[in-house]
Amino acid sequence: MGALTRSFDWSQTPIGPPDQWQQSLRTTLGIVLHSAFPMFLFWGDDLICFYNDAFRPSLGAEGKHPALGKKGKEVWPEIWDFIGPLLNKVMTSGEPVWFEDQLVPFFRNGKIEDIYWTFSYSPVYDDSGQVNGVFVTCTETTQKVMIFNRLHDSERRFQNLVVNATVGIIVLIGEDMVVEIVNDAYGQLVGRSREELLGKPLFSVIPETEPHFRDLLDAVRTTGEPIFLSEHPYFVFVDAEKKEGFLNLVYQPYRADDGKVHGVMILCQDVTVQVIAKLKMEEIVAERTQELASANRHLQRSNAELAQFAYIASHDLQEPLRKVATFTQMLEAELGGTTDRQRNYLDKIKNASSRMLLLIRDVLTFSQLARDSDLVTQTDLGTVLDNIVDDLELLIDQKHASITYKRLPVVEAVPLQMAQLFGNLISNALKFTRNGVDPIISVSAEMLDKTALKSYPMLDTRCAYHHLQVSDNGIGFEQVYAEQIFEIFQRLHGKKDFEGTGIGLAMCKKILQNHHGHIHATSTEGKGATFHILIPENQSCFADSSTL
Repeated sequence: MGALTRSFDWSQTPIGPPDQWQQSLRTTLGIVLHSAFPMFLFWGDDLICFYNDAFRPSLGAEGKHPALGKKGKEVWPEIWDFIGPLLNKVMTSGEPVWFEDQLVPFFRNGKIEDIYWTFSYSPVYDDSGQVNGVFVTCTETTQKVMIFNRLHDSERRFQNLVVNATVGIIVLIGEDMVVEIVNDAYGQLVGRSREELLGKPLFSVIPETEPHFRDLLDAVRTTGEPIFLSEHPYFVFVDAEKKEGFLNLVYQPYRADDGKVHGVMILCQDVTVQVIAKLKMEEIVAERTQELASANRHLQRSNAELAQFAYIASHDLQEPLRKVATFTQMLEAELGGTTDRQRNYLDKIKNASSRMLLLIRDVLTFSQLARDSDLVTQTDLGTVLDNIVDDLELLIDQKHASITYKRLPVVEAVPLQMAQLFGNLISNALKFTRNGVDPIISVSAEMLDKTALKSYPMLDTRCAYHHLQVSDNGIGFEQVYAEQIFEIFQRLHGKKDFEGTGIGLAMCKKILQNHHGHIHATSTEGKGATFHILIPENQSCFADSSTL
């Protein structure tokens, strides 16, 4: 009967030693013990247990169990309430029972474990033809059930995710695009309930969408490639009323367990409000752009007319002033000897006409600043300073001034305007000096780093800028006037204190604006001033700009 029956002491069991067994028991045990499939046998009124080696792994890590040769009720009390009635049913009725993936917890590995089984109970007849045992075939399916449960849980979570998602989701299967999964968000988009959609071909429920979406769905299903659409227009009919809007859409191939594409999953988000707002904004921007373009044309025309007027007025006013100066000289010569009062009057006329002529020439220069846009070239600012120092040589010697500069950059600019810019700044530094203090003027340059550039919102961060500083040790000014000094005709000192027309710094500001740059000043009264010049290295950054 095999090693199991020979090595076990059956004399201590209710069924006695093997040589006393019925032939039916011997035959059934022969099947059980030599089978490669897990089997065991309950025999007699006490349901004595027999099992084969194939069943041993299910007994736990030790591969042993005290069930062999013992009453089933004694060794499996934890499950007897379940299997006891089944065994009695088979013993009394002779009818087999069968269960698949049945949870039958029992004690193994030192604890109660939840075990799933697929098993059958069949009657076994003794030598007299009466049911005297139950033949059991079984296999443990715990792992299969756990995998199935995990898959089921995953599917349930997916279903919950889909149902509760705020974006519309629908899964379509096969050529007929049958709705397998759909959530309420999608139903709200198309004006249908989930019940109206589930299990039906999509285009039989929403036929108006077929001409616009059938080809897209077929393409995804046949190629397996996803399709993404942004702000795609759509419409459906809801209660005979046309509902339309815009959607962001994702068409994703829906694959089965075999990896083949069985359908299409669609994710859609209603962006109608955003698209309408964007279109409205674009319309407003277009209107504002048109208004700004019109205003710019008017401004350019007005500026051109003002520049032309300033040029004509300045040019035409110079001739009368020259006549005033000429006739003043003639009058002075005609009078010959003059009294102190007469000489004072004549001096006032000559000074006033000289200042007026200088003012007219400065206004004329200021009006012509924007006319040099075709003269932009690579300009060496060091050379510009060399020429200015040469021009002002006599004044520099007279003032005992020192001017230092080195390593000034080469920039794209109008050379004449650069000469006017630095000429005005150096002339101002030589003019606004302190009594008894020799003027010291320095010009330095460095690249403006990206962090510093961000602090000047009027500059274009795409371009590289040079930061030049023109510093002096003159009388300076109160910082509160730092912006006022760049306005045309603005003066901080009386005409008797310092000569000038009040146009020089306004001209500097205009020149920097022409070159897409910026100028500002810092000072402490009585301790000198520093003029900061920010000028781009290349004007090509501003190819689309109207300035220069």
